[in-house]
Amino acid sequence: MKKLFFILLSTFTFAQQDIYGLWVNQDGEYVTIRENNTFERFTKEFTLAKGNIELMEEGMRIVRKDTLDTYQLCYYVGNETMVVCRPRDEKAWLFYKLK
Repeated sequence: MKKLFFILLSTFTFAQQDIYGLWVNQDGEYVTIRENNTFERFTKEFTLAKGNIELMEEGMRIVRKDTLDTYQLCYYVGNETMVVCRPRDEKAWLFYKLK
């Protein structure tokens, strides 16, 4: 029974860390996160942010390339959704995985 629990927990943890791919939120914003740990957040009209992501135990560190800004965000990734805390705000984004 302990082995089964450990296997299920390992599978769940792996699925949570699959941040790579294309995501969309209900505001019509997209974010693509590549396996080289770069990202771009955009709408159909223009780019909102781009930079590098460093995953850490306490969250993700964002180093923007389009501005001189660096910050740390909390996040959670499920099977089809990703919640990311907004920088310097009490709100969060809810993204849905497209691919």
